[in-house]
This record gives sequence, structure tokens and C-alpha cells, in this order.
Amino acid sequence: MPIELTASGFREWRDRDPDLPGVGIETARLDDCIDYYHRGKFRGVFGTPSYGFDQDNLDFLARVKNARWIWFWDVSLKNVEALYELSELEDFGVHPKRPGIDFSRFPVLNTVVNHWIKADFGLVQSNIKNYHLWHYKPTTKSFSGLEIPLGTRHLDLTWANPSSLAGLPILKKLKRLEFHRCRNLSDLSLLPEIAPNLETLLTTTSSKIDATAGVLDHPKLKTALISGKFVVGNGG
Repeated sequence: MPIELTASGFREWRDRDPDLPGVGIETARLDDCIDYYHRGKFRGVFGTPSYGFDQDNLDFLARVKNARWIWFWDVSLKNVEALYELSELEDFGVHPKRPGIDFSRFPVLNTVVNHWIKADFGLVQSNIKNYHLWHYKPTTKSFSGLEIPLGTRHLDLTWANPSSLAGLPILKKLKRLEFHRCRNLSDLSLLPEIAPNLETLLTTTSSKIDATAGVLDHPKLKTALISGKFVVGNGG
């Protein structure tokens, strides 16, 4: 992770988005971090306990209302209400130990890396275009009941346990679909129905996938790279 402890004494994350650098938030130096954020014209904030963020709330976000991206990991949060102060939030990632979030309340939210929990809602009505879902492992081993933004153009599923696509909503705007570490997944036969306009399919470390039904007969698919092998297109 390209995070640098600079000579100023604050952690900066510039490689994530060179145009929108971020500053690390440390609980013990909260006021100093926020002052540095404003002085340096940062537009992102991040934090984790190993970097000094050890509080159970995001209340400080009310003091950085122009933030356009946030990322907090390995945290345990009891209050996330200050998220809704961020009217310019475009890019979002946070650990699953938290209250539910209403994703429909972010008017320009475009990209989300989400550890989905049952208390989350508003995803279907959101404006999210790039949705990265991690660790979706329901006891039913099915996508039934899972909310996914209907405007999603890029969907990335990592560590999901269903064996087929049954239960996924129809995503007419989806252009790119990725599966990573989905070790139960084998049946993609519903792909033309669920993603009728899909152009690119990528899978890694998901060795059970059958790359025939739903892939070879998909009418719009231009590229399908399954476990390092092109089964549709050649990547050229």
C-alpha cells in the first residue's frame, strides 16, 4: 500500500489518486491532522489502528466536508452518521464492523469497496457505477437478496461463496464483471440474462468456473479471461 510517512510527520496517500491525495487520521493528533488536511488541500482521508486511528466514530468528518474519498480498515465503528456530511464523496471504503449505511444519501458517490452487511440499504437507488464487494458469504450460499446498484458498470466480487449467479439482479448497464477468489463458483449460465450488455469478464483464483454456458454464447461479450486464459477475444 503506497502510504508514506512524510517529513511533516503525517502520513500521505498520493498514489491512490495523484489528483486527490489523502492524509492519514490519527486519533491522538486529530486536530493537527485536520489542520494539515486543510493546509495541504487534501481531498481524501484514511485511517487504521496500526496508523493511530483507534476511535469508534467518524465524527471528525464533519470538519472535512469537502472530502471526496475515504478509506478506513480494521476499524470497529459505533457511529458513522458524519458520513452524510460529505456531499462531495465520490469514493468510499470501510470495514464491516459498523452500523448500516444508506448509500442512496450520497449524491455523487461513484466507487465503493464494500464489506456488505445486512443493515446496509439504498444501494439499488444509489448512483454507484463501480462496485467492489468483498467477503460475501451468506449461509444460503446464494446471491438472493443481495442489493447491488442497478447503474453499476463495473462489478467486482471477491471472496463470495455462491456456486452460481442465481439471485443476482438484472444489470443492464454492466460492462465489466470480475470474480476473484470465488472458489465455489462454477455455473455462469445465467450471465447473458443478468448482464445482457457485458463486454469484459475476468476471473482469478476461481478454478471451478465452467467457461462454456453463459460465456461462449454471450451475445455482447468481447473479452473473457478465465484464470489466465482467453476464452473470448485475445486481449489485443
